[in-house]
Amino acid sequence: MRCFRSFGLVAVIALLSSVAHAGSKSKNAGVNEARAGIEAANAKFSAAFEHGDAATVAALYTQDAIVLPPDGEMVKGRQAIGEFWKATSKSGVKSAKLTTVDVGRSGDIAYEVGTVLLTVQPEGKEPATASAKYLVVWKRQADGSWRLHRDIWNSLPPVK
Repeated sequence: MRCFRSFGLVAVIALLSSVAHAGSKSKNAGVNEARAGIEAANAKFSAAFEHGDAATVAALYTQDAIVLPPDGEMVKGRQAIGEFWKATSKSGVKSAKLTTVDVGRSGDIAYEVGTVLLTVQPEGKEPATASAKYLVVWKRQADGSWRLHRDIWNSLPPVK
């Protein structure tokens, strides 16, 4: 009888272990799916921004998105966000190369931590680069796509 109980206990532990392992695989698959969607959206963002297409950039945000630029007021809503990016482009920012560093996910919400390398060339000046770090909260849409929901960044210190 004692042997049967020990075997039963071992079987239960093995079952729980396999369920926990399967759950972690499922969680990783969810994060990987979110990361792939986020990186695809970032590629669209960078391409549209480089072409001065603020409307396409704005369409990558949720309707009720909020952008929190450094040293500036919050920018609320897709239309205002489009105007913000249009003004940013006109100020001399020519490109934004986004690099995802980390992604986490819970259901239809994900976060992304990353860096961005900007090419800046105000009119009549030589091009320069600037870099920043950012945090974005993403929302998965009914069609499975991911849209920026909250977007905040600040400058990285200059390379010495």
